[in-house]
Amino acid sequence: RILAKAINCPDRREDGEPCNVCLSCLAITEGSSMDVIELDAASHNKVEDVREIRANVGTVASVGGAMRVYILDEAHMLSRAAANALLKTLEEPPEHALFVLATTEPYKLPDTIRSRTQRFDFHPIGSEALIAHLSRVAGAEDIEATHDALALIARHASGSARDALGLLEQVAALGLGTVDSKGVTRALGLAAPDAFARLVGLIAKEDAAGVLTLAAQISAEGADLRRFVSDALELFRGLFLAQYAPNLAEIVDEPTEVIEEWKSLADKLEPSDVLRCIDRLGDALVQLREGREERLVVELALLQMARPETATDPVSLAGRLDRVEERLRRAGTPAPASAPAEPKLTVPAPALSGAVASPNPPPVASSPETAAEASASDAPFAATPPVQEPAAAASPTPSAPSAVFDLAVVDEKWPAIVARIRDEAGPRRFAFFREARPAAVDGSTLVLEIPEQFKFHLDALSEDDRLNAIVISVLADVLGGSARVAYRSGAVQVEPEVSADPVRAPDEADMDEATAGAIDPTDLVVDLLGGEVVE
Repeated sequence: RILAKAINCPDRREDGEPCNVCLSCLAITEGSSMDVIELDAASHNKVEDVREIRANVGTVASVGGAMRVYILDEAHMLSRAAANALLKTLEEPPEHALFVLATTEPYKLPDTIRSRTQRFDFHPIGSEALIAHLSRVAGAEDIEATHDALALIARHASGSARDALGLLEQVAALGLGTVDSKGVTRALGLAAPDAFARLVGLIAKEDAAGVLTLAAQISAEGADLRRFVSDALELFRGLFLAQYAPNLAEIVDEPTEVIEEWKSLADKLEPSDVLRCIDRLGDALVQLREGREERLVVELALLQMARPETATDPVSLAGRLDRVEERLRRAGTPAPASAPAEPKLTVPAPALSGAVASPNPPPVASSPETAAEASASDAPFAATPPVQEPAAAASPTPSAPSAVFDLAVVDEKWPAIVARIRDEAGPRRFAFFREARPAAVDGSTLVLEIPEQFKFHLDALSEDDRLNAIVISVLADVLGGSARVAYRSGAVQVEPEVSADPVRAPDEADMDEATAGAIDPTDLVVDLLGGEVVE
C-alpha cells in the first residue's frame, strides 16, 4: 500500500515518500481507493479468478490517470494453471497497471513468473527500532511497559512489527494494561530470565543432578519446553559468536546488555563445549518437532550437555579430550613428547648370549686377550665376539652378581622358564626356541642343546638378539643373579617336555619341510586339527 501511495501521490517528496494528506493517500489508507485492488491468492487461486483479473486489467481504466495497483497476497498459493493464466498478463502488462506479488515463500513461484518480476526482499526490523516503535505504541495506548519487557518482546518477534504488536497486545491484556518481564515470561511460556545463566554454570561444573533439577523447575513453572530449547540454542549461538568474533556488536542485532551477558557467560565454557551444546540442542529441537516426549528429550539433552561421557558422538568425544588437555595445562603437567622407547636388555660383556653353536665354528678375529680367554674356556661350543662396550664409558654399569647354576635345579624349573619365554617372545620366536634343552652348566652360563636336524633353528637363534635378551632376562628372573646362555648342536632329538598349545603343534621338521615345499599344507592342517579337509 505504501508503494501504491508513492506511485499515485501527486505531492510526494523528493525521496519518494508519499505525503499522506492528499486525497489519493487518504483513500488508500482508508481502503476505499478504486486504484488499489487486493486479492488473497490463498482463497482465490483458481483459473477463473485470474481470468477475471485479466479482464479488468484490459477494460477498466484507472481514476484520473493514476496507476492501478493489483496486490496478490500469498502469491505462492496460486495453482499451476492459475499461474500460467497470469503469465501472459505479466509478460505484457498495460501501462497503467502494476502487479505486486506478496509472498513469504518466493521459491514456490514458477520460474516463468519469477523471471518476469523484480524481486524486493523485506528484511527484519532492527531490535532498537522495534523497541522504539513498541514504546510509541504503548504510550499511545496508555500501556505501562518497561524497557526490559519490550526488549524481550522484540527478541521473540524476530524482527516482525506485526508479531511484536500482537505480543504486546496479548501481554497487556493479561497484565491489565501493564507489561513487565514477568508478564511477558508468563504470557509467552518462557523460562525464567536467570535459567540460561544457571544452565551455563551447571554445564561448566558438569553437574548432572543440577541440570535435571533445572529441567524439572522449568516444567513445573509451565514454561514451553520447545521454546526453552529454542531460546537455549539462541543463547549458545551468542556464546559461540562471543568466543570467535571480537566485533560481536557489529555482527548481531541485540541490545548492549544481551551482548555483555554473552561475553561473560562465554568465558565459563570451552569452545568445543559450546559447539557440542549447539549440536545437541539442534538435535533435541528436531526431536521435539517430530512429536517426541518433550520432558524426556529435554532431560536427555541437558544431561549429555553437562556430562559428555554419556554421549558417544564425535563432537562429545572431542569435547572430553579438550577438557582433559585444559586440565593438564592448568595443572602444569607437560604432555609426553613421544612414546617411551622399548627397554633394552644389556648383555654382560663376557657373556656368551647370542652365541652360535656349530660343530665347525668359523674363525673369529680377536685380540690376544680375547684369544687367551677363548683358549682357557673348555666349553664344547664356539662363541661369537662379545658386545664391545663404549670406550668413553667412565665406569662399568653395576649389575647383579653372577649366579652359579645347578643342572638339576635348571631341569626342575625348566617348564616355568619355557612358559615365560613363550609368553614374552611370541609364537614366531618361540618356534625356534622350543626344541632347546638344558645340556650343561658352566658357572653362570647355561648350555642349551638343539637337535642336529634343526640346524636352521640353531642359526636363527644365533642371529636373533631380541630372543636371546628375553631368554637371559627370564633365566636371571627365575634362577636369580646374572645369567648367560650358549647353544650347541646335539646328536639326538629330544622330545619336547612342554607343549606350546593343548593341541599338538607341528614339530620343527614339519616346518622345515613346509618351508622347503616338501609338505602339502593340507596334510599339515589335518595333522594340526584332526579329521580331514574337504576342498
